[in-house]
Amino acid sequence: MSKGTRNESSKMSAMGRREFLGGALVGAVAVGQVGNLSHAAVGQVVNLSDSAAGQVTNLSYMEKLETPIVARHQVVVAGGGPSGVIAALAAARTGADTLLIERYPFLGGNGTAGLMTCYNGFRNQRPPEALQTVKGIAAEYIAELVRLGGIADEDSYPHENHDVTKGDLPYCIGFDPEAAKIAALNLLKKEGVKLRLHSWVVAPMLDGSRVTGVICESKSGRQAIAGDIVVDATGDGDVAAWAGAPFMKPADPSEKRDRMGASLMYRIGGVPPSLKNFGGIRIADRVVKWGPGGGGDCLDVENLTRLEVESRLKLWDDVQAMRKKPGQESIYLMQTATCVGVRETRRILGEYVVTEQDAIKGTHFPDVIAISSNPMPGYHGKRFFFEHEGFDIPYRSLVPLKVEGLVLTGRCISCEQGPFQSARSMAPAMAIGHASGTAAALAALSRIAPRKLDIKALQKTLLAQNAELRMKA
Repeated sequence: MSKGTRNESSKMSAMGRREFLGGALVGAVAVGQVGNLSHAAVGQVVNLSDSAAGQVTNLSYMEKLETPIVARHQVVVAGGGPSGVIAALAAARTGADTLLIERYPFLGGNGTAGLMTCYNGFRNQRPPEALQTVKGIAAEYIAELVRLGGIADEDSYPHENHDVTKGDLPYCIGFDPEAAKIAALNLLKKEGVKLRLHSWVVAPMLDGSRVTGVICESKSGRQAIAGDIVVDATGDGDVAAWAGAPFMKPADPSEKRDRMGASLMYRIGGVPPSLKNFGGIRIADRVVKWGPGGGGDCLDVENLTRLEVESRLKLWDDVQAMRKKPGQESIYLMQTATCVGVRETRRILGEYVVTEQDAIKGTHFPDVIAISSNPMPGYHGKRFFFEHEGFDIPYRSLVPLKVEGLVLTGRCISCEQGPFQSARSMAPAMAIGHASGTAAALAALSRIAPRKLDIKALQKTLLAQNAELRMKA
């Protein structure tokens, strides 16, 4: 950046400077090239000396930030959970230079970090369940798990009339979390997806209302990565919300509305072969089970801290009590999840909000890009099974209001709480990821906004990649 440009930009407001450096100059950086650019914001340092230690005040600490833009890619996927991994694979397969960013040192999200080692929702749990609603790249991922020997011996659901080893996927597939990490890496390497681990996405880069990349924090410090199109696979809809997209908050239990809580998964070892019907997801003498948890706002770090502490202390006591039962003396606590498994936070408002009635009636949409057949597990206090083979997820629910250059995926898509309970499950989330990544790649390659994407072209590409849309290729 020239001295003249720096002097000119220093006269701009904080947001103006952010837009100037984060937007207008980004276009000069070639795909994959590191540019000598910065994403900047200016502010003031507020004197906090009058605040007592630990006291909450209304004061702010304003930072002066000048963040180097270290790379640019056609598609940047923020979040490496099941939906994000499949989105990155889909974007790369569709022809886009793709980067996947993940905060943990491994991939898999709630399936691995959260030890939620069962992918639910490949088809309806009950009849009618003849249609496998999640296929395509998600099915390829399961095939890689099978190749690695990473499928569980037992899980919590029957597999009648379906054979995972032949690609006929049942409602639920239990898996080994370590194999899942390797399966994701193998497929990403094969598709040429670039990977950035140990990196927490903390803000979007913005040019007005257009997302032009993301800001990351890591051991390398604060860095910006420019992207033609960004896929928000954070689960919480962080990128969309921070970019200014409106969103629906979690249901309020005080209004007697459903709200999905968080829970701590855990794995125990030393389970004797003679111990039958023990429940959970079993591989040899190891069993993953659902542990304690709680509710509250899982966007609030203090609430998350409380949940972690209370859940871990209770879990330890629960396992010690378990060990005292006859025949279970050999059992021991082998592993707890890296973090409590969060199910519900933001749902971003998109061009269409999938309604409760859409889910119950099995609504079909002309812009269908995925199907969700998983039950609504906490619908007014009970597990609600669909009397159909799944409801459509329309492309419009992946396109946030008021924000350009961004595609939603996973559990933050635009839907009411009922359909959210179904679609946020990991198998339908993978199908949504397939669509999101493909859409992002097509938009980037065509140099158009995601909301202007040709839906027929998107559907044609998904069908060519073996996705299930209940449409003819």
